[in-house]
Amino acid sequence: MLQRRRFPMVLRKTLSSKKPPVKTTVRRSQMITTYGVGALVPVESESFIVAGLDHWNPRPEDLIEEPRLSRSLGVSGLYLPPGNSSRGMVPIARFPEWVYCPQCSRLEKFWRIADKLSDRYINRCRHCVTSRLVPSRFVACCADGHIQDFPYVHWTHRGHERTEGEAHSLKITVDPSNSTLAGIRLACSCGAKRTLEGALGSGSLSLSCAGASPWLDGTRDSCKAQLVGLQRGASNVWFGDVRSAITVDRTLSPVEEVLEKILPELVGALADDVALLIGIKARQHNVNQDELIAAYRRLGSASFSGAEAYREIRSAEYEALGREHPEITGAETFVSEPKRVSPTGEVGRVVDVVSRVARLREVRALTGFSRVAPSEGAGSAPKGALSRGRHDWLPAIEVLGEGVFIRLREEEVASWEGSEFATTRAQKLQRAMQAAASKQAGEVPPVSPRVLLLHSLSHSLLNELALDTGYPASSIRERLYAENGQSGILLYTATADAAGSLGGLCSKGTPTSVEKLVTSALERALWCSADPVCLESASTGAGAANLAACHSCLLVPEVSCELQNRLLDRACLIGVGGDGAGGFLTSRVSGSLL
Repeated sequence: MLQRRRFPMVLRKTLSSKKPPVKTTVRRSQMITTYGVGALVPVESESFIVAGLDHWNPRPEDLIEEPRLSRSLGVSGLYLPPGNSSRGMVPIARFPEWVYCPQCSRLEKFWRIADKLSDRYINRCRHCVTSRLVPSRFVACCADGHIQDFPYVHWTHRGHERTEGEAHSLKITVDPSNSTLAGIRLACSCGAKRTLEGALGSGSLSLSCAGASPWLDGTRDSCKAQLVGLQRGASNVWFGDVRSAITVDRTLSPVEEVLEKILPELVGALADDVALLIGIKARQHNVNQDELIAAYRRLGSASFSGAEAYREIRSAEYEALGREHPEITGAETFVSEPKRVSPTGEVGRVVDVVSRVARLREVRALTGFSRVAPSEGAGSAPKGALSRGRHDWLPAIEVLGEGVFIRLREEEVASWEGSEFATTRAQKLQRAMQAAASKQAGEVPPVSPRVLLLHSLSHSLLNELALDTGYPASSIRERLYAENGQSGILLYTATADAAGSLGGLCSKGTPTSVEKLVTSALERALWCSADPVCLESASTGAGAANLAACHSCLLVPEVSCELQNRLLDRACLIGVGGDGAGGFLTSRVSGSLL
């Protein structure tokens, strides 16, 4: 019981302290993307896990206005992570609990081996006095979002008889001549010995998850998922699920503005309560109650939360990016200057509209997280919980920036995605993903040829922009618009400071510049240094989620990609034969190099 209650005791002690100790500082944006709830934070020679939202204290001054995103996520507000103040700190708890001493090689739980100073433990071995303890390099996670210490005792004694009630003390030694897991040896005082060879990866531990959520409390959930051994610093220990929305300027009446603000409070309310709430809000915001009720009824059966609402946000962005939004007062958060591309130009059969997005504001909210494998996209809920109880707010940040929007000709995209070549490539990828998926994963969602095409083209153009503008690829992000009737790509850069960026990216948002980008991307896509292996690959990447895509051609930094470098196929752009047949670009760009 003491082991299971250790973390909540640590959290309560931290929260109740008048001046809690500051272990480290991170940027607010990192609390959404890198060190969010449930993520591990390395601090010098120690390791901690970020506590859940139950222990955060959002402040009214940190509220971020983005009602469309709030409504789609089913919350009443989005708040910046706590800033640099005593009441704004985020609690963390020690994790992993298992540590070892590099001097005496003891491997044990922290409070059993750590020295004490007054009434608190310090990160020092009580046997060696001066030696700092090192947190376990390995943890165990499950696909349902739980995490626990690596089961060292079970692993060491697997295949050995273990006497219950007998004291077992472990030691860990490393062979300096062997850098593999086979060079890490565990030894128990009972005589059992074993290396860590084969301890990591799917199916390695043959144990069911204990349902531990150390970032929340000591309560264990019922979980039957298989544990997976992972390195503590591995990227698949924590995948943040971040949803975002670009603020697009829309002309709203005062009544519609009020309705947009109060909609999150109306979600899920009974009909009688809705009428009462609308009456209260109408008086509070000084608008006509009947007009507010009429505006609410006009929404009819519109979806207020979930995947459908998120698609509505993307649809509004897609429409706005193709319209003129001039800069008038200098205070605009969204400025777009679209230009039509001549159909007789070199890429006129492919590109329809190009927009210089000189200014944009994006709000990013952390909705949850996944472990072992990323969530499947906007339609699937993340399995890692941000809190034990129900919260009507989420942590978020706002960033400012600029970019380039490219809208392809819808008739050409529709023609290509209906071709035999496109459907064959999509079905081939779906079969590969299904074969690589575990039995628990069930049926893999169908692969859309449109997504495959737009995503592959987006990565190709992103790499070209990075070379042409001087921005590192990791600072350029993509945003795909690939629903039925949509065929757009937004490539943009955004930062959390007030300046955003300096215009180097949106300057490329002209028909002439995009024509050069597309032709250059086509030229580079025709040949990869890993060909012919790359182009002829039946499946590549984690989960076999790509076809012809590798680090020499289409893969980009994961922070730049909406889909975690999945659903990519260079053949969609250039075909698979020497004549380029079937490729979207090779069959439509005039002057192709084939």
